[in-house]
Amino acid sequence: MPDASQASGAWQEQAKPPLLFRRFEFADYSHTRAFLDALGELSERTGFYPRNVSFASGHVNVTLDADGEPLGERERDFARQLDALARQAD
Repeated sequence: MPDASQASGAWQEQAKPPLLFRRFEFADYSHTRAFLDALGELSERTGFYPRNVSFASGHVNVTLDADGEPLGERERDFARQLDALARQAD
């Protein structure tokens, strides 16, 4: 997996296994929490769930994959929606 410090601010794509990774940075825990809540709502609405989500008070790491298949529009669209949610939460 890409080093989180390199991924901050942009999605990093990995070929084997196929995945997208991004670290979202926030000013404080309240912004982090708002993003996590929005991420959960987005997953419920779309039926797509990240492979991994980890967080601390000022950041959230998100890994998206396609269950071993090549990344497709579903994963990329979800990533774009997360980008938009991060801008709203910050």
